[in-house]
Amino acid sequence: MQPLQALGLSEAAERTYLDLVEVGASSLADLTARLKTDLSAPLAELSAMGLVELTGDTVIPTPPRLAMEALAQRHTREAALARESAEMLSRLWTRGLERRTDFELLPSHEAGRAVLDSVQTDARERVRAMTLGNLSTEGHKIVDGFFEALARGVSYQVIYGAHVLHDTHALEMVQQCVVAGEEARVFPHVPMNVTIVDDRWALVAARAPVAGKPNIAAVVVHDSPFLSGLAGFFDAFWRMAVPVTASTKVDSAPQQENKQLLTYLLAGLTDEAIAREFGVSERTIARRISRLQETLGAQTRFQLGVQASRQGWL
Repeated sequence: MQPLQALGLSEAAERTYLDLVEVGASSLADLTARLKTDLSAPLAELSAMGLVELTGDTVIPTPPRLAMEALAQRHTREAALARESAEMLSRLWTRGLERRTDFELLPSHEAGRAVLDSVQTDARERVRAMTLGNLSTEGHKIVDGFFEALARGVSYQVIYGAHVLHDTHALEMVQQCVVAGEEARVFPHVPMNVTIVDDRWALVAARAPVAGKPNIAAVVVHDSPFLSGLAGFFDAFWRMAVPVTASTKVDSAPQQENKQLLTYLLAGLTDEAIAREFGVSERTIARRISRLQETLGAQTRFQLGVQASRQGWL
């Protein structure tokens, strides 16, 4: 072990002190002759640590225990000061984070509802939204101020979960919005509620069971890289989603059934899921899709969607 080097002293300083311990007090000339090196720097290190005293031209070693105990006390004080400084700086760091406005966690569903209602009055140019529907137990409701915002020139692009295609009341309200000027599309697996306002801020809400009970979390995301990510997330879903028109209906007429079938198909629902919606077998759905392909001259289901759109069936 190199005891003094372990404490941060140089090799020359340690060699000088060990020589003095073995030989005892020495003149500077004799010490320099024995070690054959310039001792100004090593002696300065040893003196600063209290391991030597310089009396005139004589270098006197001091007992190491006293010097080491004094060093240990200094380090103890420095360690305590470092811990106190860490606590103070951590508080300042936390305050700084609290002043950042990238995220605001909302404390309740009511707070999230209030923010959602404020979207319509705050929006200046456009609103992009992805919605599962209301996350509370309330019924379907068009947010307050929606029609007024459209009248001001605010554009709306909204992606709905595919449930609106088989919920008469929900579909009627979507159609109201489309007639008023909203662009609406459906996607089978909308993961959460997202509302983006003018690329300035967004409201994100999600629901999941916690300890066996439904729990809703909502957060406001302000202008930041996260907001840009949310915008890209929405745009990707928008490109995959299927348009909903004001003429879409849910009824039992064969022609309307075909439109509904095509909409389900283009929204990404599997044959099994579509069969459940119609209350028929998968084989029946497959046959209906094959007949539609024959009618429209489509070789694939993708071509079927393209041809159906060109014919104005959707």
